[in-house]
Amino acid sequence: MAYIRTRGKQKRIEIVFTYKGVRRYEKTEYLCVGKKKPCKCINCRQALSIAEEIEIKIFNRTFVYKEYFPNSKKLYDIDIAQTAPDIKFSSYAWQWLDLKERSVAYSTYKGYLSIIRKLVDYFGDTELINIKYSHIQAYIKKDTTKPKTISNTANVLQQIFESAIIDDIISKNPVEFIKKPRIQIAQVDPFDRSEAIQIINWMEEKHPHIAIFFALGFYTGMRTGELLALKWSDIDFQSHKIKVQRTITKSRIKESTKTSEYRIIDIIPALDPHLKRHKQYTFMKSEWVLNTSYGKPFMKTENMKVYYNPCLKALGLRFRNVYQMRHSFACMMIEAGEDLNWIKNMLGHNTLEMLFKRYGNRINREESTRRGLIISDLITEQTR
Repeated sequence: MAYIRTRGKQKRIEIVFTYKGVRRYEKTEYLCVGKKKPCKCINCRQALSIAEEIEIKIFNRTFVYKEYFPNSKKLYDIDIAQTAPDIKFSSYAWQWLDLKERSVAYSTYKGYLSIIRKLVDYFGDTELINIKYSHIQAYIKKDTTKPKTISNTANVLQQIFESAIIDDIISKNPVEFIKKPRIQIAQVDPFDRSEAIQIINWMEEKHPHIAIFFALGFYTGMRTGELLALKWSDIDFQSHKIKVQRTITKSRIKESTKTSEYRIIDIIPALDPHLKRHKQYTFMKSEWVLNTSYGKPFMKTENMKVYYNPCLKALGLRFRNVYQMRHSFACMMIEAGEDLNWIKNMLGHNTLEMLFKRYGNRINREESTRRGLIISDLITEQTR
């Protein structure tokens, strides 16, 4: 958290804040003219306002150091890339992250930031050139986090040392032969067609304003973040299409999906009545298909637990996380005989590889159709 403090006989006001993982102390042009503590003199209030502004800009990744402190001695360290042979791991790692910041998604950057903090704590001020394979293997051996996290850490280390090779600081990448833990693919544990219908019907009865989240989840296979970020302007009722072009991740709206800028998916017949029914709640009242009582989108999938968990309990269904709606869609469509390429496009996969990797044991037929016609007929028969 950014704050202010006074230094010296003149009571010069300094702003204290964290930037790039390092605590910064920067002098301002203001002198404190008050006598009470905490001081509320006009200069202290002005400096505190600047501190709060800096903190917001750092969070939003729009902070430009030299705009606030053009004469700071720290500018050279921040803005000029350092490639000296004796550079410390901590300096080079923070520099690497700084150069990465604008080229990766916010969620990716936050993940990198968390990893860099741990690596800097461990390797400290060790010179980059002196870090060997055994040092990194020892670090990974001590790491007690999940295999996926350990693998991500190794990937970040590999990128850092790859950059160091390009900068001619080192000649070999010590991470190249590191043994990473085997990562288990997340288990596919779908609901069957009957269970999906029960969940949607229960929501329509108990919480009709939220039921569309589950209808969309089971009948489009959209990711949960994409469901939360859906706008009415994304839905074309005439052509029966939905443009999936944004997601909500880490409580932030991202104007692209996980794998691409956007994709066009079909509104299958089974979904159509649910969308039309939901119009009474937010259509022409909000730009968001799903929104809170404040007219804002739900920023976390966890917000759905208050509806989802009691639903499973009331229906006597075994618990599965809400993301299984996506897997349920894929499995229902495959088992109904829908076209694999159509399913792939609905899910937003670039190739069929992921489809076979996740659901290969369910794919076993020769004939297929598309646009969800088969599954919609089956659902219609089941709900009569």
